Amino acid sequence: MQKIAILKAALIILVLGISSCDNNFIWDLAESGEITAPQKEMIQMNSDEVTIIGSSTYDHPDNPSYGGVFPAGRTVTLSPFKIAKYETTYQLWKEVYDWAKSNGYTFQNAGFEGQDEPVNSGTAPGTGSASWTEAQRKTRPVTKINWRDAIVWCNAYSEKNGKQPVYYFGSVGSGNVLRDSRDTNEVNCDGAIMDTTKNGYRLPTEAEWEYAARGGGTTPSPNAWAGTDDSANLDAYAWYKDNSFSLGDNDYGAHPVGTKEPNSKGLYDMTGNAWEWCWDWYESSFTDAATVTDPKGPGASAGDSRLFRGGGFNYEAFKCAVAYRASLLPHESYGNTGFRVVAP
Repeated sequence: MQKIAILKAALIILVLGISSCDNNFIWDLAESGEITAPQKEMIQMNSDEVTIIGSSTYDHPDNPSYGGVFPAGRTVTLSPFKIAKYETTYQLWKEVYDWAKSNGYTFQNAGFEGQDEPVNSGTAPGTGSASWTEAQRKTRPVTKINWRDAIVWCNAYSEKNGKQPVYYFGSVGSGNVLRDSRDTNEVNCDGAIMDTTKNGYRLPTEAEWEYAARGGGTTPSPNAWAGTDDSANLDAYAWYKDNSFSLGDNDYGAHPVGTKEPNSKGLYDMTGNAWEWCWDWYESSFTDAATVTDPKGPGASAGDSRLFRGGGFNYEAFKCAVAYRASLLPHESYGNTGFRVVAP
């Protein structure tokens, strides 16, 4: 009995240590070559359907025309979903990428460790002296991947973990799993069908992403940024232009995930660090009904670019605001753009 009590006490200490110092725990796992929680941890956003009543309080703090998915006059209902606690790290990306290439998958881009240049012997954030370790580089968000790479990787992540893939090509119900993100397969990628009846991993819709960034709940937070409404306090919650280059070129690129404060739901880096791909095609203003359920954006005929949200390490605070909307062509990839996954 005494041994059991000791083991229970040790487990409690371990859990408390993880919750209070997520980044060090992640780095230790990366050094050991293991990829377990918390890198793969998912946060339940809502256990039942939730309806968000649009309001001007959700407008961009600098300019309402920048958007957001909950404007006044729009009512959005979302089904239950989980979202990754962290942006997809390079280490997790690479593990799945390697498995996928051995199991019938092909990719246009291999991804980078949080930046679009070779890793140098730079300086870790906030220390002024310690070098980036290999573990810290691995736990930066994967970047330099395009939208097509992200959805194909999601299918691979699903299959590797015994789940049903979400993205298909051809007709609805064809069963043609999307496993090729190369430019030569652009027609199938850009015309991908998202089957949300499947239990696998996928990109969030724009509405899911913003709901999560705002902390969820029946009345999501109107804060300008994920976790704070005070620009003077933004350094505590985000890697963005004002603090990402404080150590010069050696501090270039996205930083290891989970090294800033989370939002009220416990999600890290929803503001800044790496931009995050969403599923939706971009439209400058919403053309669907005033009351919508699980909106997935317009069809491909509405435009030629896909949405990404959250801002990045090299962008100003106003572009990192929760309501700020931006887009890229689905074949474009940059060293400041990654993603995180959702699941039912």
